[in-house]
Amino acid sequence: MQACNDECMQTMRRVLLLGAMLLVPVLLAVAGTLLAAPSGPPEVDANPIELGPGPDGRPAPGLEPTPDPDPLPSTPAPTAPPATPAPETPATPAPPATPAPIIPPAPAPVQPPAPVPVVPPVVIDDDDDAGEVED
Repeated sequence: MQACNDECMQTMRRVLLLGAMLLVPVLLAVAGTLLAAPSGPPEVDANPIELGPGPDGRPAPGLEPTPDPDPLPSTPAPTAPPATPAPETPATPAPPATPAPIIPPAPAPVQPPAPVPVVPPVVIDDDDDAGEVED
């Protein structure tokens, strides 16, 4: 009776081990699909965030351009010219253009060092029959 009990326990252990080996990849696949990104387009928030006015009082620009209802502030009215016109100065010739700076030519590339000749390998004759004459 004891021999059957040990044999049954060993069989049960093997079956449980086989089941665990088959179940682990399935659990990993299910966990991978749960952690994956959702499919389809993202959900659109019905209540977008409104940005408050900036330091100049105008609302801050959002991610999408919006038409500017307020044009740039108008320029102040031009002032009246002075009563006495300034005396005209004779046209002075433009100063001569400065020549472009001279760029020295690039130095020649550095020549790589000459390769060192390779010494032929030394062959060590470790023949056991050294000194014997072959027939």
